[in-house]
Amino acid sequence: MPYARLGDPFLLPDMQAAVDHLIGVKRAGRRVVVYGDYDIDGLTATTMMVEALRKFGLKVESYIPDRFVEGYGLHAAALMELQQSGVDTVVTVDCGISAVGPIAEAAQAGLHMIITDHHTVPDVEPTGAVAMINPLRAGNDYPERSLAGVGVAFALVRALQQADPTWLPVGQEKWLLDLVALGTVCDVVPLLGENRLLAYYGLQVARQSRRPGFRSLAEVSSVDLQRLGAQDFGFKFGPRLNAAGRLEHARTALQLLMSEEITEARELARRLDTLNAERRELTAKIVDEARAQASEYLDDPIFVLSGSEWSHGVAGLVASRLAEEFGRPTIILNEEGEFSKGSARSSGVFRLIDALRAQDGLFEKYGGHAAAAGMTIRTENISRLRKALIASIDDEALEAMALEVKLDMPIAGDYLSTEGLDQLAELEPFGQGHEVPLFYYRGQIDGIRWVGRDETHGQVMFRIDGRQVRAIAFSARQKWPFLEGSDEVELALRLRAGEWQGVVRPDLEVVYAREYRK
Repeated sequence: MPYARLGDPFLLPDMQAAVDHLIGVKRAGRRVVVYGDYDIDGLTATTMMVEALRKFGLKVESYIPDRFVEGYGLHAAALMELQQSGVDTVVTVDCGISAVGPIAEAAQAGLHMIITDHHTVPDVEPTGAVAMINPLRAGNDYPERSLAGVGVAFALVRALQQADPTWLPVGQEKWLLDLVALGTVCDVVPLLGENRLLAYYGLQVARQSRRPGFRSLAEVSSVDLQRLGAQDFGFKFGPRLNAAGRLEHARTALQLLMSEEITEARELARRLDTLNAERRELTAKIVDEARAQASEYLDDPIFVLSGSEWSHGVAGLVASRLAEEFGRPTIILNEEGEFSKGSARSSGVFRLIDALRAQDGLFEKYGGHAAAAGMTIRTENISRLRKALIASIDDEALEAMALEVKLDMPIAGDYLSTEGLDQLAELEPFGQGHEVPLFYYRGQIDGIRWVGRDETHGQVMFRIDGRQVRAIAFSARQKWPFLEGSDEVELALRLRAGEWQGVVRPDLEVVYAREYRK
């Protein structure tokens, strides 16, 4: 690992205090629990931290909250139960920075808290923790501020390694990078700077992964592990791992990542594959219902939508789909009696977390990033939230919501080849801030053929350099119905590698379309 290109972990706030405390815990032989979140970032960070601290010589267990019973973040009841069972120290990963009350209660009960997180820091920080490691805190000197939660956790591992390299010789930390890369890619942080390094080297490790969980995930998702790319993390591994926490408890995904036996891992991977299929069906059903409700609020610059039978386990996916489709921030809430839980996703560069913070008094709990957030609110306050958010949006905010499609170059026949795919692969890994190049086509189309179970997707036919090609346009009936009757269009296209009967071939996907305006 090229340490000269990574920041000094001791530049992060409270890092020295965290390292000193964990060294003391090791000497005293006390118990430690790693408390993580149920998304991919939290699961990979939990797995990595447990693995690393066990190598360090600590007695370590893990704890992942139940999305449907406890919800996101630290919970005082869970912390008190851990303290009463004899746990000395809790190390959080990907959560905790907003947990003012639970951390104060834990400290009062004598439970030592080390917080590692990357979420937005509240105006009033928690007090009573041994350390709060977050690159977004005031006074941070670490050069990379946009680390994923697993990236912050990996910085703690590197700091422990520097303090005592006998437990993990320099260079051996690379075998943790497959987890770091998976969490970094799936949490959609910018793949620039240090994140890009972590993803790049992590993918190299993952391609030769020793983990039964990675190998079994590759099997059920038909991924060639030796050709694994960031897109496979985001669209193959990630949805299957996330499916556990969205429909039941995330422990199944955690067990898979921690598994040391291939037979067990394969069984767990098959279970996750089944859950993912169920998750797709549930998401599609709620998207249809939310889309119908959204049609009643088309004049609103932000959607606040709710339903009594909308599982908040998939609320983020539904919100993301509608935010993309309608080009405006979307909040999806599941009404659960007195309280409602849900998720929000932004559009354009609109800072969602700032908009929610301005309505702080309406929420029971909330947290997140500029582009994504989760929340709990009293059901009776949903309409108040909608009105307050709409009233708060000015012209500058409206401009920030606009989807900006950055086109790189016109599509040419030379790119539609294995050579073109190879050239594209040299630019990987792709992700937030370093997206797959977008090509554009402007001209006539030969037609569109509707495909899929409900014929909602379209295969758009047009000609490049004299030969007819096809591009898949997902959900085109809803997003671009004009394609069926248009002669000339403008298309934004993504080139990707497809596989049919073992043969890799170039495929095109329409990511944006509009009628040609001369």
